[in-house]
Amino acid sequence: MVEASLSKLDDKGVFTIVKVENVEKKIGKEFINEINIETEEEFNGVKNFYTSRKMIVAKFFDNGKLTQLAQDIRKGKKYKVKIITQKFGNGKEDYDIAKS
Repeated sequence: MVEASLSKLDDKGVFTIVKVENVEKKIGKEFINEINIETEEEFNGVKNFYTSRKMIVAKFFDNGKLTQLAQDIRKGKKYKVKIITQKFGNGKEDYDIAKS
């Protein structure tokens, strides 16, 4: 299975999430939460993407528990989204997904 970072879709506009999984990865001595996303569309031969962006992970998993959105997707509901950039009061930017 070929997979790529979700950042590869930053400029792709809209895509549809059909599957989502929570993955805990060990990086050095630390564990991080990451999600794997499968898209309905294929981008350069890839339909499986991963990200550890906290704002995106929080859309699907809250303290290791499925959010309602993740539950809906796991039940077969498709979720059409686009990646957006948000600028915070501290001047930093982060990526998020918004329902399209």
